[in-house]
Amino acid sequence: MTNPSWLKIVLKLEQRHSDVFRDLVTLAACVCSSGQREDEYRRTAGKYKPEELSGLCEAFGDLMRLKLEDPFLDLFSATYMERLSTHARQHLGEVYTPGSVALLMTKLVMHPPEPGETLKVAEPAVGSGTLVLAAAQALEDLGVSRLHMQVVATDLNPFAVDMALVNLGLAGIPAVVRHGNSLTGQVFHKYPTPAWHFTCPYSGEPGTQSLQGGDVLGMLRLTAPLPVRAAG
Repeated sequence: MTNPSWLKIVLKLEQRHSDVFRDLVTLAACVCSSGQREDEYRRTAGKYKPEELSGLCEAFGDLMRLKLEDPFLDLFSATYMERLSTHARQHLGEVYTPGSVALLMTKLVMHPPEPGETLKVAEPAVGSGTLVLAAAQALEDLGVSRLHMQVVATDLNPFAVDMALVNLGLAGIPAVVRHGNSLTGQVFHKYPTPAWHFTCPYSGEPGTQSLQGGDVLGMLRLTAPLPVRAAG
């Protein structure tokens, strides 16, 4: 399977830097965090020379392009699991659900919200966001926009939080992604996606409030003070 362009850039930069994959996800998460993480963005970007940072911006543009083509694509889970050693997987207890399985599971239980309501989804161990992406796809397959969802997604792993924030943020899914412990109820940080500010009740008419790729770019530009450029 051919590596996507963003991963090729990461692999090239890894000849000079460690943690490039994590840094790319961190930078993308900062852009999707509705302006809450500007200092972290600058701190992470400061590790790279201007020409290297330009490469990371190009990689982010490719992530956006992939999401514009398929908003329900999980950008990161395969790469993340491939990079985890067997020992790390056993120690962390992390298992990521394949997208096809997630879609089947959600289609078995998904139903549209009642008119005048939003569909509330809670995901206590969000990982990279695969199940939430599948829920949004299942809802849209019923003719209902993902803008009629309200998602609260939590994970104890801060890197999983960032992966989910990018996956859901670039998909235009209204969500608050939380770094926290679902068992104890502790919440350390919470980040609304750009679409969270645009969620709206379901009118009862299928096909209304359809969300296009350009709408997601507009949401990012309205909610993120950090540079956002279109792919291409």
